[in-house]
Amino acid sequence: MQTKSLSLFIVLILLLSIAAAGCIGGEGGGTTSSQSPEGSQASSSSTGSGATTSSSSEHTTTESSGITETTAPSETNTEHASWTNPWDAHNPVKVNERDYYITSLRYTLSISYNNGPKQSFEIRKERGYAQIHVYADNNGQKEDLGTFQVFAYHGKIAPLDNTSLYTLEYWIFVKEQTEEADLYFLAPVLDFSAMYSGKVVAVDIVNGPYRYFWSNPAALGMYDKMPYQEGDLSDALSDIDPTMYSVWMGVIGSSLWTGLEEHDLLTPGQYDWSGMGVSYHYKITPNGEVTFDDKSFRVADVEWSYSFMGVSASGKGKIAPALPIPVEFEGTFGGPAVEIPGWARFKLEDLKLSESIGSLSYEGLTPTETQTQSESQSPTQTTTTTSQVQTLSDNWQLAWDASKPITINGKDYIVKEVTFDADYHVSGGSHVRMLIRKGYHETKLNGEDVYALYAILKIGGETYNYTVYVEPSYLSEYTSGILWVPTVYDMINGPDFVKLEITGPSCHYVMDEQGNIEGDSGCGYISDDFQQYNMILSYPTGFYGGIYGDVLTYVTLTSNGQGYTVEPGDDVSIAGMDFKTYKIIWNGVVQGGLAQANGGTIVAPELPFPVEVTASVSMPGMGGWYIHMKLTDIELEVQ
Repeated sequence: MQTKSLSLFIVLILLLSIAAAGCIGGEGGGTTSSQSPEGSQASSSSTGSGATTSSSSEHTTTESSGITETTAPSETNTEHASWTNPWDAHNPVKVNERDYYITSLRYTLSISYNNGPKQSFEIRKERGYAQIHVYADNNGQKEDLGTFQVFAYHGKIAPLDNTSLYTLEYWIFVKEQTEEADLYFLAPVLDFSAMYSGKVVAVDIVNGPYRYFWSNPAALGMYDKMPYQEGDLSDALSDIDPTMYSVWMGVIGSSLWTGLEEHDLLTPGQYDWSGMGVSYHYKITPNGEVTFDDKSFRVADVEWSYSFMGVSASGKGKIAPALPIPVEFEGTFGGPAVEIPGWARFKLEDLKLSESIGSLSYEGLTPTETQTQSESQSPTQTTTTTSQVQTLSDNWQLAWDASKPITINGKDYIVKEVTFDADYHVSGGSHVRMLIRKGYHETKLNGEDVYALYAILKIGGETYNYTVYVEPSYLSEYTSGILWVPTVYDMINGPDFVKLEITGPSCHYVMDEQGNIEGDSGCGYISDDFQQYNMILSYPTGFYGGIYGDVLTYVTLTSNGQGYTVEPGDDVSIAGMDFKTYKIIWNGVVQGGLAQANGGTIVAPELPFPVEVTASVSMPGMGGWYIHMKLTDIELEVQ
């Protein structure tokens, strides 16, 4: 079991490394060029069922074994064509002034790493809209929540010369197509970049006899529904060869592609370019056209060479400037981010283009099941408009910080107490509701002036009292955040307290500043599920940031953007005052991992705390967590 877990860990680390790399290529560098015309041998040939290439220099006809190759003199080329968007699958390809999207592709890839044996794979990928059933885990039972239209990525990675490996097939479904989700559609890796959108609705993977399925209702706004899963994710990924990901990371991470951007690939010549500490030399030879899906693209033969840390390497390829993916290439790929260079040979066999992205048919994977693209349909677009408000208080951006007076309607107030009605649900556990009241007051302890910070928790028919005594000079360390968050863990583990006391229905615990302890150290623990709730809301390292902190950083209440949708909410009455609210819907991932975070936050601009938060956190191969908290009362003292 340890070996299987380690394999899964290595694969996920490689996947995350690729996705975390973000952009393709390196930073710009200096360029020197020598535009010397280069002659080229003319030919015309078929590269398979999907692609046809032709090139020209002098008129020549050759017949051999029933194959006729014809070339003709090329016209003088005055067009400037540069490869401006390598590996970009999100933006359309322009053909004869019309936009087309790459909807599917097929290619072969051969790789070798650290002078090891060569392995070859056939990769097929397609994308489009799909209708799928979404499921939830209802106390261990599979609950069908209905059928929904989502955006799908479907792929197959089949070994060509290694019978010990299975063909891996997968579907990844997201709430909507985004540039982030499209990031590695052209690459021979699973479309795990889609996981970074935080909008993954379902995942289905088959690898030989193993199948893993995961359904995440929270991505569609059903935050209180637990994710449903079948199978073992580590089994489904155990047969993936990490070498493929290591080599491909070297390929797409190489800055040599950046050196081709913006350069005219239809004019023959040679030039030098430097980027990411590596100097490249390029030779460009325009060489006819290539045809995919009955559409022709002009191509150039590209040769390159470079040296890095005493190691020299070279490669060659065929590139159509109008396409975001090379037609073919072969070479050694390395650089500052790759310690051991890898060798790769790539050939694009087929490519389908469409003016709109259509639909895919999905019925659930089995080891032999396949899906094909069906008739095109236009995606459903949803537009949200937000009322423009001229002047709004910025108190909501204080992010739980009530250490200083806040101004509401021209008056200054000190926050003394808050009350939250909260509930949570952990996979495999029960749905728990609680009421938590937190605040502070002045008192004396051992004859000294101190502040008593308290949390009164009512949960499961029981009441727990948590009290932390601090000196006046340390009060702001609590009132600037951890005192007000509706949890107890951070408060009772806070800095520089004089005394901690916890009282429960049948327990009592005391610890002083010297570390002397009396009573039951487990008093107030309540349950493992309650502690997970505390960790999710932990300030500031937990999911607290996604629930509220990130909202502060990226959101304005008068417009949408940065992956957030903002709309006016219902008016609320708190502390005898009426407040207008704004509802912010968000999707993301937790701390750069694959844990999906979905939810909504309601804020009142005048208040330093969220009025209401509904959130779900879930991860393939693991469980899910649902939390909901609502501010029901706040005690304000006029300054």
